[in-house]
Amino acid sequence: MAHAFDPAERHRLDTPERRADMPPEETLVKAGIRPGDIILDVGCGTGYFTFPASRMVGPKGMVYATDISGIMLADLRAKAASSGVFNIETKQLPRSKPEFPEAPYTLAIISDALHEVDDKPEFLAGVAAALKPGTRLAVIEWEKKDTAEGPPLKERLSEDEVQVLLKKAGFTEPASSPLGRSHVLYTCRKKTGG
Repeated sequence: MAHAFDPAERHRLDTPERRADMPPEETLVKAGIRPGDIILDVGCGTGYFTFPASRMVGPKGMVYATDISGIMLADLRAKAASSGVFNIETKQLPRSKPEFPEAPYTLAIISDALHEVDDKPEFLAGVAAALKPGTRLAVIEWEKKDTAEGPPLKERLSEDEVQVLLKKAGFTEPASSPLGRSHVLYTCRKKTGG
């Protein structure tokens, strides 16, 4: 079974170091966010991308924040309530065969979560099933190299592995670009035909 992030360590998800290395607003711009987007945030954690996305999509947009951790989703909901943010909905997902909320998504984001999934093809098929053809997808993953922080090297995915997984799940050939010191951003779309 793949290692899942420990919710007890959730304070590490939003630190000054992470913000310096991967500024959420700049990263979302690179991911292709637009005003009015309906976003599926997969593996949202405590809302590192959820909250800036909710501001950036504006009042006509919406963010559906999903995670396997009820603890982290509770933190996210409390922060949204105390901040008066109303364009975020949350859903806890089972560890296997996740079912995503139905919505007319225009952008899906999977950040630092794909390497934690046991059945990656099944998981990505589920994401693809939730998206209409042409919907944009941004995947952020750790580079497959040793770093002081992040998952063990054996759990990380190479660029080739991510490319193959996404194409087999029905997405276009992903463009990849370096992100911060040790991440890669992959952007693609759900294919529009067979």
